[in-house]
Amino acid sequence: MSTHQQTTAPKGFYRMSHLATTAPRKERKYTAKDGTTRIIKARPERQGLLPMGETTIWDKVRAGEFPAPIKLTERITAWRIEDIEAWMASKGLEA
Repeated sequence: MSTHQQTTAPKGFYRMSHLATTAPRKERKYTAKDGTTRIIKARPERQGLLPMGETTIWDKVRAGEFPAPIKLTERITAWRIEDIEAWMASKGLEA
């Protein structure tokens, strides 16, 4: 590995699951008027890299206050690690 490669920022991507912090959610059951039942699974608490949830991150992207993601495939959206680290440094957050 050359000296140049060792000093550059890490290359790669963060997915939303790495960035967002979420609160725990209990399992919920809904019964429709026709009698069908829908179960929404419980989700454990998740501590992401940022102190905000998914909706807040997307709101900030739309407002231009957060780096725009890139599409890796038709269904996968991610953020460049360099973009997130630069944004965090500008806000005084630690990576």
